Amino acid sequence: MGFLISLYGKKVKYKIIQECAVKISKFQSGKFQSIYAHDYQYFLPESIDHNFEIDNGDLQVQLEKSTRLLGELNAMARMVPNINLFIISFINNEATLSSKIEGTQTELDDVFKAEGDISVEKKDDWLEVQLYIDTINESIKKIDKLPISVRLAKQMHKTLLSSGRGKNKMPGEIRTSQNWIGGTNINNASFIPPHQFFVPELMSDLEQFLHKRNSVPDIIKIAIIHYQFETIHPFLDGNGRIGRILIPLYLVNKGLLSKPLLYMSAFFEANKENYYKKLMDVRLKNNFSDWILFFLKGVEQTASHSIETLVAILEMKDNLTQKIHNKPGNRSSNNLRLLDELFKTPFIQVNQVKEKLCVSPTTAKYIVDDLVEIEILQELTHNKRNRLFAFQPYLSLLNKPFPV
Repeated sequence: MGFLISLYGKKVKYKIIQECAVKISKFQSGKFQSIYAHDYQYFLPESIDHNFEIDNGDLQVQLEKSTRLLGELNAMARMVPNINLFIISFINNEATLSSKIEGTQTELDDVFKAEGDISVEKKDDWLEVQLYIDTINESIKKIDKLPISVRLAKQMHKTLLSSGRGKNKMPGEIRTSQNWIGGTNINNASFIPPHQFFVPELMSDLEQFLHKRNSVPDIIKIAIIHYQFETIHPFLDGNGRIGRILIPLYLVNKGLLSKPLLYMSAFFEANKENYYKKLMDVRLKNNFSDWILFFLKGVEQTASHSIETLVAILEMKDNLTQKIHNKPGNRSSNNLRLLDELFKTPFIQVNQVKEKLCVSPTTAKYIVDDLVEIEILQELTHNKRNRLFAFQPYLSLLNKPFPV
């Protein structure tokens, strides 16, 4: 089959090459290869730039569930007033959990604190989480102008590793040496990604699939992209964190979400052993269907958990607003303004209240005292000066464990 086109006045026959869909259950993920004069084998993944066919009934059923929950989350995000207030905390929670997967010990409560309030032994972990937050926020701003691409991933990586423990790991650059996952050295590693020679070509293939117009549903597409990105491991460090940030960016970029509210690190952390096993089973057993099914269940559970959290936050905000209105006095307007600020910064001092609300130090103290009295704020330090207060009802909701 072909067609004629006019090229420089000549009729030229072009063949239409119709790409055959690759059945997900039949996809061969790649192969392990030895490198000359070395005792290890790296994994060379197969190209993913295909039109995949979903030939698994369980995947179809789960796809419908995941799509429905994602739609419900998106609808809720559109209805919630001041949704950006809550996105800040969703991002901070994601940064904490995603970094925890990589071994940091920072808790969500620490993330909201200023650097001066962090103990010396926690500073490095705290900084890594702050850099992760910066990376998410900058990426969200950029996707309106810059498509999701290798270029964007490199910019994200440059921010993520701009200082701290990763600053000597080629920030913003595709690796030019072999890396590995797990183990103390390459010879006892649990997984060795492809040789650096293949990485540029593999990343180009991933980018082509990312922008390919085909019949693959976007939620399945990002499951495939996440697997391939983690398998290529294109950077010397920070691959897991960049790979996890790409998920909500992709969903927003494709219009499945209007706001970046779906962060899967809580699901991956709660199912950490299974997460790594499903990825390895693709490489070892070509079990692509099981990985995608696992990922789709993660989307469903994460969307459901996000909806429940948003509902609980809104109910709590309504209750606390009513508490403020019911309190005698004439400071309810300023008290409500501080309540909104607390959703962005759940730890606060009196001098910060003064600056944020543009009130006198005395008024700021009275406002804080009001919120302590009605149990919105809880004092942590009990100092005479520089007292620190926590928005404990909100922190308790955010720290609610992900259902396993």
